[in-house]
Amino acid sequence: EPQAGDEHARLRDDAARGNADAQNRLGMVYGSGKDVQQDWAQATGWFRQAAEQGHASAQFNLGVVYGNGQGVPRDRQQALTWYRKAAHQGHAKAQFNLGLMFGTGQGVPQDYDQARSWYTDAAEQGHAGAQNNLGLLFVNGHGVVRDQQKALGWFHKAAGQGDAAAQNNLGMVHANGIDVPQDFEMALFWYRKAAQQGYANAQCNLAALLKSGQGAAPDPAQALRWYRAAAKQNHVKAQFGLARMLEQGQGAVADSQEALSWYRRAADAGHARAQFHLGLRYDSGHGVPQDQEKALDWYRRAAENGHARAQFNLGLMYQVGHGTASDLVQAHKWLFLAETAASDPSLGDKPQRQRLQTEATMDQRQRQEARSLAQQWLARQDKTVERNSVSAIV
Repeated sequence: EPQAGDEHARLRDDAARGNADAQNRLGMVYGSGKDVQQDWAQATGWFRQAAEQGHASAQFNLGVVYGNGQGVPRDRQQALTWYRKAAHQGHAKAQFNLGLMFGTGQGVPQDYDQARSWYTDAAEQGHAGAQNNLGLLFVNGHGVVRDQQKALGWFHKAAGQGDAAAQNNLGMVHANGIDVPQDFEMALFWYRKAAQQGYANAQCNLAALLKSGQGAAPDPAQALRWYRAAAKQNHVKAQFGLARMLEQGQGAVADSQEALSWYRRAADAGHARAQFHLGLRYDSGHGVPQDQEKALDWYRRAAENGHARAQFNLGLMYQVGHGTASDLVQAHKWLFLAETAASDPSLGDKPQRQRLQTEATMDQRQRQEARSLAQQWLARQDKTVERNSVSAIV
């Protein structure tokens, strides 16, 4: 039988004689470390020789090397150059990568028209990732007129090829009733397909439907299983969902300490509701030593992330001096923000009553300072919303 070493020697001979296909294949061998020691410098050298002969796959591979900085300094302009050369020869993966670069503004100014053009070229060749991303452009109206039916068409093409992101997007379209009748059974169908491929977003979405009983009878044990699967992949929303179920004993025996560990992981990643729940734990001493300073810190983090109940609790702590010195200006600021937040009707008029009570003990200068701080905070949030909405995708 021919040995791997013999095949490698033949490949080297063909590559040395200038065979571009052999040069590209040899580059892939060195890049993968299959049957040889991985050597990105060798891989890059062979890719370059083939690419300069016009070999489209080698041009794409050289673009990847530059894009990732493997064996060469990372250079997105070089990546762009080589992707373009391959893309103009009809290389679908290069077209997709160009679409990604223009769609996300990596190494180039963000340009949705260019992204749409390259995604379309790749999508029409059957590239599932391009089909999905083209669907997203139609959902959001980026570089195209917003068109839900075209989006669905591209999502279905990609999902039919097993693309997990597209399957999840179809689930979201049906769950949210975006220009189609709301259909939780269809949402479950697509979420499950993506979840079974290990796609964390879909695992979290599937868990939420199974927990609430939308599209099927409630199944807390399965909801817990899928939240855990996504949480282990560092899906922050799933970590919070898992913590809530463990704390409440849904789908399993209640486990306050495991819930605490998942709250902490989600809170450390910036999840506002998890931060609020950690604040509650330290405030009450539930499962942790009572610590007003830590409660204040977690409430503050959640409050900065726009959590209304955290803003209210933080305002109260500043009002009475729990975990910190009493500070009427900060108390008024946070109580006012909790009052203006429409996100938590359960608070009722409590923030307003507490704010007015605080205001009655403040002088004019303090009131003006508190209002100014609150307005500055609100202005920062508006800019964040505006910036995030530009790149919002399903």
